[in-house]
Amino acid sequence: MDLPRLRIISIIEVVNRLFPILLFLCAMLWAKPSVFIPVVQLEGVHQDYADKVVRLTKGFIEQKNNVRVVEEGGDCDFVLQIKMQSNADGIVVVYVLTDSKKKEEVWTYKHMAYTPDDLAPIADLIAKKFPSLSKFMFGAGVSAIGLMNPEAVVTPSLDLMFHFLYETYLFSLDLNLPVSSVGVDEFNYLGGFISAAYVFEGKVVSPFVGAGVGTAKMKFDTDLYRFAGFGGNIALMLKVGVHFKPCLAVYVRYLYQVHGIQKISNDRWMNAHGWSASAQVWW
Repeated sequence: MDLPRLRIISIIEVVNRLFPILLFLCAMLWAKPSVFIPVVQLEGVHQDYADKVVRLTKGFIEQKNNVRVVEEGGDCDFVLQIKMQSNADGIVVVYVLTDSKKKEEVWTYKHMAYTPDDLAPIADLIAKKFPSLSKFMFGAGVSAIGLMNPEAVVTPSLDLMFHFLYETYLFSLDLNLPVSSVGVDEFNYLGGFISAAYVFEGKVVSPFVGAGVGTAKMKFDTDLYRFAGFGGNIALMLKVGVHFKPCLAVYVRYLYQVHGIQKISNDRWMNAHGWSASAQVWW
């Protein structure tokens, strides 16, 4: 059996073993907070305006937050009551958010809509405030990590990630844990990075792009090059990925390690260039 086939089989075996765990973690993510929007309380306002503000509010909440808008309030986490009252200047729109479990008011916001066009910005503002867009997430998955220079080699890896999402900025701690050596050339990769990414928010698909810095330790030994034992050097990385709400994420990274490989013939240290492709679940 040739070397590329050995590498492919090893990666497939790792994925098969971890796939049931990933499915379980993915299922946990569907238990995200839910909000129920009851009938709008109207005073001197036409029902068409109420229907419009509810439709806009639901759309913005589901798009900008990891929250479910449910049709019945029997077992929801929050109730968002909307009140609309007509006055001489326009329509006063009041939002009251209540915690269903604690039976406590979380917050109240009041806004003035001078024209029907003002309803969309008001609903957008509410979505940004409900719930807090700052949150911690944990990620776990599998990846393939490879070198492009000085030699082409690849190995499977386990990924652990700790995220802090602040509005549209994602700050992460990335850990890549070696699984096993692949092929005839012994190659293992242990990496740790801190990174920042910008998230392009979408209702279902949220692309992100970012960069990071960290350290990568490799065990790589061939006839021409070596990185004997687990030594470490500064490593830089660029990443591009997509978060498929509510639970899945895939991304690729370009890895650049300063003085990562030593050439045996002249003992010269070389910069290592690599890549990784990862599939994860976030919750």
